Amino acid sequence: MQPAMHKSLVAGTERLNAWSDVLDQINVFPVADGDTGRNLVLSLRPLLRGSQNPDELAHDLLLSARGNSGNIAASFLSGFLTAQEPATLPAAAKLGNKRAWQVVNHPVPGTMLSLFDTFSTALDDHPPGADAEWTSAVLLRLEESVRETTAQIPKLAQAGVVDSGALGMFLFLEGFLQTLVGEQRPSPI
Repeated sequence: MQPAMHKSLVAGTERLNAWSDVLDQINVFPVADGDTGRNLVLSLRPLLRGSQNPDELAHDLLLSARGNSGNIAASFLSGFLTAQEPATLPAAAKLGNKRAWQVVNHPVPGTMLSLFDTFSTALDDHPPGADAEWTSAVLLRLEESVRETTAQIPKLAQAGVVDSGALGMFLFLEGFLQTLVGEQRPSPI
């Protein structure tokens, strides 16, 4: 794995960590147990270690996975880590998306699973480049996907929140992509 890819994974994880309390506060689906942020932080912790071996990282992520959100995220990342450079991100996102949908007995649209669908499609529509233009286009699609979760799941609409897992993985991907191209912009969500 290229050092830039590893640095970007770390940045995404750190961004997610910074928002974990907010994710816990808005966690209402599938149950309001307030642990999505904490589960994602624990599940993605292996990405902060120095290992740049994708197979080892994927294995460690799957062992560290906690709760539904952690298991789905770890499964996605086990495929996503096959990307060795930006040009291979679309294929890796597709593999990760497939694995994420397979890990859940009863997958529900309007969760981070929908975000992964959008990510895969957005990378096809906007292939990775060396500048922030493609990143901005992909992130705009992901922002829309997160906002749409409220209308897709009645519990979220009733609480007036977005899906906490989808928001968590948006924050991760935002930090990852921005670091990959050397860009920083404030999150509008």
